[in-house]
Amino acid sequence: MQETLLEFFKRTGKPHRLEEILHRFGLEKREAKAYLNALVRQGLLEKRGSRYFLPNKVTGPISLHKDGYGFVRLPEKDLFIPPGHTGDAWPDDLVEARVMPPGRDGRPWGVVERVIKRARERVVGTLDFRRGYAVLIPDEPGLPELRLLPEGLAGLKRGSRIVARVHYGKRPFGEFLAYLGEGEAPETETEAVIAKYGLRAEFPEEVLKEAEAIPLEIPEAELGRREDFRGLRVFTIDGVDAKDFDDAIHIERLPKGYRVGVHIADVSYYVKEGSPLDQEAFLRGTSVYLPGRVLPMLPERLSNGVCSLKPGEDRLTLSVLVELGEDLSVRRVRFREGVIRSVARLTYTEVEAFAEGFGLPEEHAFLAEDLKLLLDLTQRMREKRLQAGALDFSFPEVKVEVEDGTLHLIPQAEPKARSLIEELMLLANRLVAEYLVERGLPGLFRVHEEPLEEAYAKLRQALARLGYALPEKISSKALQRVLLEAKGRPEEPVVANLVLRSLRLARYAAQNLGHFGLALEHYLHFTSPIRRYPDLVVHRVLRSALRRTLTPAKKARWLETFPAIAEHASEMERKAEAAERELTKYYMAKWAELHLGERFLGKVTGVASFGAFVMLPNGVEGLVRLEALGPYTYSEEALALLGPKGKRIRLGDELEVAIAASNPRLRQIDLVPYQEPQAVSRKKGEKGKEVEMRKVVGPPKDKNRDTRPERATVNTIYFGEWQPKAPNPAQKRRRKRR
Repeated sequence: MQETLLEFFKRTGKPHRLEEILHRFGLEKREAKAYLNALVRQGLLEKRGSRYFLPNKVTGPISLHKDGYGFVRLPEKDLFIPPGHTGDAWPDDLVEARVMPPGRDGRPWGVVERVIKRARERVVGTLDFRRGYAVLIPDEPGLPELRLLPEGLAGLKRGSRIVARVHYGKRPFGEFLAYLGEGEAPETETEAVIAKYGLRAEFPEEVLKEAEAIPLEIPEAELGRREDFRGLRVFTIDGVDAKDFDDAIHIERLPKGYRVGVHIADVSYYVKEGSPLDQEAFLRGTSVYLPGRVLPMLPERLSNGVCSLKPGEDRLTLSVLVELGEDLSVRRVRFREGVIRSVARLTYTEVEAFAEGFGLPEEHAFLAEDLKLLLDLTQRMREKRLQAGALDFSFPEVKVEVEDGTLHLIPQAEPKARSLIEELMLLANRLVAEYLVERGLPGLFRVHEEPLEEAYAKLRQALARLGYALPEKISSKALQRVLLEAKGRPEEPVVANLVLRSLRLARYAAQNLGHFGLALEHYLHFTSPIRRYPDLVVHRVLRSALRRTLTPAKKARWLETFPAIAEHASEMERKAEAAERELTKYYMAKWAELHLGERFLGKVTGVASFGAFVMLPNGVEGLVRLEALGPYTYSEEALALLGPKGKRIRLGDELEVAIAASNPRLRQIDLVPYQEPQAVSRKKGEKGKEVEMRKVVGPPKDKNRDTRPERATVNTIYFGEWQPKAPNPAQKRRRKRR
C-alpha cells in the first residue's frame, strides 16, 4: 500500500490532507496514518501541519569550490549550495539536496542531505609524515588530505606516489593499496592515471590461461558451416601502427549497383558468455589507448592474434552484405557467419595518397579499381548523410606518440581514407540496429538524445548574436545548416564549439532512443568487438538470431541484464576518455617545459572572465591569464574579451603567444602574449637576426613510422563528449542565504 500511496503523490504532484487519503483509498484512519508516517520516516514524504507532500529534492553530481560553496549539476539549471551546507560530500559525488525557498536575490538554493554514491573509491597522491602520522596529499585539487593507516607503509619515503583506498565517515581516512614510484616520472604518472580511474592494467592468470588454450587453427567443421568469402578481394584499412584489425571490406560492381561487404572479426565465437575472458572484458568495457601504453580489452592472443583480420590468414567473421542501387538505396541486406582471408593490409596514408592522385604501392596496385569505387561511393554516402541532418564537426585531430619518454605530436591528415571506412562502418551499424529492432530482439544501442530545451535556447541566443538563425523547434538539419554556413569563415570554430557544447553525451542504452547527432532512428556499435564490449554483446545477439538459438529464457535474461551492461559500458568509456585526456595533458605540459619562452602562433579556443585558452598548431593548449592580457573584460553577450580602443579576443582568433610556465603535475600551461624584444643597436652593415616561428607540427626526424609504439588520439569528437570546461576560479560568488 505504501507504494500505491507514493505513486499517487507523484502522479498528482501536490500536497494532500489525511482526509483526502481516507476518502480516496477507503482506509481506516489509524491504518492510513501508519502508511503515511512510514513514508515520512523513509524520507519519501514530508508532513507540514495536516498536509503530506513530496519533498522538494534533487539528485546530481556536486562541484565544490575552494571557498566552501558548491553546485549540484542538474540537466536544467545547477543548484547553488552555500558554504556550510555541502555536508560530507567530495567533488563529483552523487548527492541528494533539498531545494530551499529563494533567498534575498530571488534564486533558489539547496542543502546537501546525503551522499548517494561516492565518485571515487581510491585516491592517488604523495606520501607525507606529520606529527608521527602518515598523510596522503591528493593529486587532485580540491580533495582533503587523508590520514593513513600505518599498514603497508614500512620502508616508504616522504614524497612517494601511492594509491590509497578511502574510508568515508565523519573523519575519512586512507588505507594503503599500492606504491607507484617517486616524483613525476612519465612511468609514475601513467601508473597514477591508471590507478586514479580504476583501470585494469594486468590480466588475471585464469584469463590468460583461457586465452592461451584457444587453438590458432580453425576447426574444419566450423569452416564447413560458414559462408566462404575467401575467394573475394577482402582487405583492411587501418592506421600505420594498428595491430588489432576489427574490420575488413570488399566491393563488387553489379549490373545496376554495388555489393558491399563489411566483415567484422567474430570475437563472440572465441569469448563465451560468462567465461573468465568474458567477465574480464565486461569489467574493462573498452580498450584504453594511453600515450605510450595500451590497456586492451582482450589478451594479446585474441586482440592481435586469432581475432585480428591479418592478411593471408583464415579468420572467422560476422559479415554484413549490402546491395546498393545507383542512388545508394539499400536493396538487400544479408547477415552471415563467414570466413575470410584478407588479401592486403592497407594504411590510411596509402589510401589518402591514392585519393589525391598518387598510385598505390606495387604490391597493392591490384586494388586500385576497388578503392576508386569505394572512394566515390562513400563520398556520395557522406553527402547524403549530411543532407539528412547528420552533424559534421571538422575539428583538427592530433596523434600523440611517446618514444623513449619523449612526446611527439603529429596532426592527423587522412580525411578521405578515414571517411571511407567511417561511412561503411556507419552503414553496417545502422543496418544491424534496424535488424534487431524490426524483430523485437534485445540489443545495446548507441543513443544520442536531442539537446535539452534550455541548452538549445541558449544556443539560439548565442548564434543569433553571431548572425546565425535557428528555428524554435530543435532540428539536427538546422544545426547542420548552421555548421555549413560557418564553414571557412573566421567564426567557424566559435559556431562549432557552441553547437557541440549544447549537445548531450552519447551513451549506451538497452532502449533504442535514436541518434540525434547522426540523424538516425536506429543505431548501435557492431564493428569493433575486439576493443568495445557493447559490440561483442551485439554480436552474440545477432549470432543467436542467425542460428535460431535465441530461446525465450535467454531473451528474458538479456532484457533484464542489458540495462546494467549499458550503464557500465558508458561509465568505462567516460573513464577511458578522461584517462587518455589527462595523461595527454601531462605529456603536453612536459613538452611545454622544454619550450619555455618560445614563440608560437596559436588559436583562441575559449574565453572566460579569467583569461583566454589558446591552442598551438600541435594541439597543445594553455591559458593566457587576464592579468597578462592587460585591461580586458569578459563579455558573455559578445562571447569575447573586450579591450581598449575596440580590441577584442574571441574564439577562433589568432594570437601570438610565448610559453611562460608549465606544471605537469597539475596539467597546466601558462602562456603570455608575445612581445617583440626591444631593438638592439647594431654596427653599420650588420643584419638583424630574424626570430623564427618554431615548427611544432610534424613527425620526429629520421623515424620510420612502422616502428613507432601505439598512438592515442586527442580531441576526438564524440557527440557531446568534449573536453570539460576548466573550473573558473574567479566565478562570481553568490551571497550566502539567510
